[in-house]
Amino acid sequence: MTKAPNAGRKVLVSTMKNEGPYLLEWLAYHKSIGIDEFCIFSNDCTDGTNLMLNRLDQMGVIKHFDNPLGPRMDPQRAAYSRANKMDWVKNADWVLIVDADEFLNIHVGNRSVDALIDACGAPDAISINWRLMGSQGQSKMSTDLVSERFTRGSSFDDPENGLVWGFKTLFRPAKFSFFGVHRPKFDKKVEVVDGMVTWTNAAGQPMGDRYLHKGWRGNQDNVTNKFAQVNHYAIKSREDFLLKRLRGTANSKNKDRIDMEYWDKYDINTHEDKTIPLDGVRAQMDDWLQDGDLAALTHACADCSQRVLDYQLTVAEFRTFIDTGHFAKMKEAT
Repeated sequence: MTKAPNAGRKVLVSTMKNEGPYLLEWLAYHKSIGIDEFCIFSNDCTDGTNLMLNRLDQMGVIKHFDNPLGPRMDPQRAAYSRANKMDWVKNADWVLIVDADEFLNIHVGNRSVDALIDACGAPDAISINWRLMGSQGQSKMSTDLVSERFTRGSSFDDPENGLVWGFKTLFRPAKFSFFGVHRPKFDKKVEVVDGMVTWTNAAGQPMGDRYLHKGWRGNQDNVTNKFAQVNHYAIKSREDFLLKRLRGTANSKNKDRIDMEYWDKYDINTHEDKTIPLDGVRAQMDDWLQDGDLAALTHACADCSQRVLDYQLTVAEFRTFIDTGHFAKMKEAT
């Protein structure tokens, strides 16, 4: 297999809260596909994720920045604004912004980020559609890899709901003004004209000039997973979902956003997909865990998560959800 040309320095930017049980897999996976550096922000962690990130920073695996919830911008957008002002990020050849439950799954060449960029013709931006990965009826948390456990998800051809065609974007930061959640953007003072950047989908075809102005979802003319997709493990098992519900989301101050309607939108299991390449992921995780401090912090984080879950399951409605998959409306306290 011919190796794609090196596309330069590739930096992944993300923000997270209480993602400790899933952190090492996510990092190891993206390192395995060719991400060179990680710029990670964390906010208001209570499970020890921030301590794991601190240790990984000390080990030289990532660069970690504390990003507490403030009175104005939500933590996700505040983090991206900070990253955009860091020379080592802004001067990268490529930036990828994905959440801790999103895995860039490349189908072309040697399955690397370089291969994706080469296949798409080395444009200025590549928007890659989600495949929402469902729970497959699983109720329990597990130490198995998330990417091995959940192998059924949504359709690219016949969307189950309006979220399905969402995308994330790999882009050249020098070509844009600032970082958005789903795609890079231009300042209002910049005159945006058609053709000013080359922007493709994950088949190397033009996204369309309207995306220069706005948009975070594809349409029937540009949705594809020919060269790549983003596996979005938004809910995982029912126990994992309860922990996510307690944590909330990074791009909203509405703590009630993670509800059963959210579960129903993301629990899509219509198509089997085992395409994600996992060679070397476990080995990389094991290598990092040779560090005694990181291993202790990882174990403590898992224990904390289990204790929080056990406490949540003293609520009858939550216990019923885990056992049956049905969440009854909670009774008001007297």
